[in-house]
Amino acid sequence: MKRNLSTSISLLLLTMFAMVTTNAAKERHFVPANVRTAGKIPYPPSSVDAGFVTLSINLDEAGQLTSVNVLRDLPSMSALAIAAVRSWTYSAAMLDGKPVASTFTINILFDPGFLGADNIPLQPPSQDYPVPKKNPAYFPAQLNTATFAPYPANTNAHGAVVLNLTIGTKGNIARVVTLNDVPPLTASAIGALKNWSFSAASYEGTAIESQIVVAVVFRNPSAGIP
Repeated sequence: MKRNLSTSISLLLLTMFAMVTTNAAKERHFVPANVRTAGKIPYPPSSVDAGFVTLSINLDEAGQLTSVNVLRDLPSMSALAIAAVRSWTYSAAMLDGKPVASTFTINILFDPGFLGADNIPLQPPSQDYPVPKKNPAYFPAQLNTATFAPYPANTNAHGAVVLNLTIGTKGNIARVVTLNDVPPLTASAIGALKNWSFSAASYEGTAIESQIVVAVVFRNPSAGIP
């Protein structure tokens, strides 16, 4: 009787071990794509249009940009935003240590500098967030709400502050890295982030840490109002 019980327990433990091993083998380690370098984004002096352009870019296994989808459109600025991000460099997503095609989200705020810091009513995306066919399990982080960055007094600085944000599993900003610095506008752009909110990325339905890029493009205050 004791021998039979011992055998049954051993078989049960072996079965449980096999199940755990099988489940562990099914778990896949995914590292989202990221931006390596970013540069300038122009703000035409003839325009005071303000708001967001949200882009979803598709990257191949080498981290090369293959296509761009406009999710939030600011018609007078979207073409400028697309042209700018095509000159940036990216790192590919990694699945189980191997590079894979994936997506990356970039939010570009065109800020004329005289609108204060009121909440921006972010319009819903004009199209669904596209997911690459080669990796349908990944859904990138999203920007939900935002504010304009106040323009610092006593400066004529202008240009694009580009920030790479690490978004935690709760949608929190875990880290901020400056990719394109425009003193003293960078401090203003980073300060505005405390009023922004995000949703975390997910892989196979589980929230994961990821990166999202936000850029605040400040208009030249010397250009005047057209």
